[in-house]
Amino acid sequence: MARLSELGVDFQHWCFACGQLNPIGLHLEFDVARGRAETRFSGDRRHEGYEGTLHGGVVAALLDETMGWAIFQSGIWAVTAKLSVTYRRPVLVGEELRVVAEVGRDRGRAIELHGEIGRASDGEVLAAADAMYMRMPEERRRELERRYAVTPDAFERVRAAVAAEEATRT
Repeated sequence: MARLSELGVDFQHWCFACGQLNPIGLHLEFDVARGRAETRFSGDRRHEGYEGTLHGGVVAALLDETMGWAIFQSGIWAVTAKLSVTYRRPVLVGEELRVVAEVGRDRGRAIELHGEIGRASDGEVLAAADAMYMRMPEERRRELERRYAVTPDAFERVRAAVAAEEATRT
């Protein structure tokens, strides 16, 4: 998988989930492959709902953000239109989590995705989500790629790294 921060994607912004400047944010870092994104996260007391457990909104944010990054490396920028989360088990504060998302079906303007949060130690699925994202207009995509690139070719480098990884698997 390709590490976005190593390929010139700019995370020096205030996004609650992936921005590094937000002092109360999640500070997520992503690895991507074709139609897939992955991150790891361990929540602390700032992210707590009921005592000792992650707030359900934080769980939803982890899934939503990871699904969003699962589509962008193919040149698609989209926004969440619908998100349905199933909470299977309590997600404990301090527990290392592995969040994975994959593109399900591309319907043109709408893209369906699936995401899961698992306990890193044993892989047990603690929460899952299905979502629909709507593509942004091409002009907005170009604007966002310029904004979130440290170097002008950052997103081309990400797409090339994903393609190179695919080539080594075949």
